[in-house]
Amino acid sequence: MHLPSELEAMIVIPRLRAMLARELVIQKRMTQSEIASLLGVSQPSISNYITGARGSSTPFLDTPEIIAKIREIVADEANISDRRILTQKLNELTGFIRKNRLMCEMHRQIDQDVEIESCHICDEGIS
Repeated sequence: MHLPSELEAMIVIPRLRAMLARELVIQKRMTQSEIASLLGVSQPSISNYITGARGSSTPFLDTPEIIAKIREIVADEANISDRRILTQKLNELTGFIRKNRLMCEMHRQIDQDVEIESCHICDEGIS
């Protein structure tokens, strides 16, 4: 069985980075190099996020709430001018995803024996 944190690392975080990279290009007209520097990843990684080669396999996260939160993050200049603030915002977003059980169906697809109706592992420790 995969831990929720493994799913975040393998699937959720790449998807959020892809969504964020696309919004930064659209809203802020940032270059791939600028986005790479902000996110602390390589420019080729950003290229993969933007083209969909990485971080595109998670339709569970393409909800109106997640899209709105990504757009809010990008719209606030303070969030994209300081990597620490951006990291905090992305961490808050992963907490929102856990709290609202947006990884559950994805978890069941990866681990067939997960009973999402009775599983509350992600609820523990989240306020």
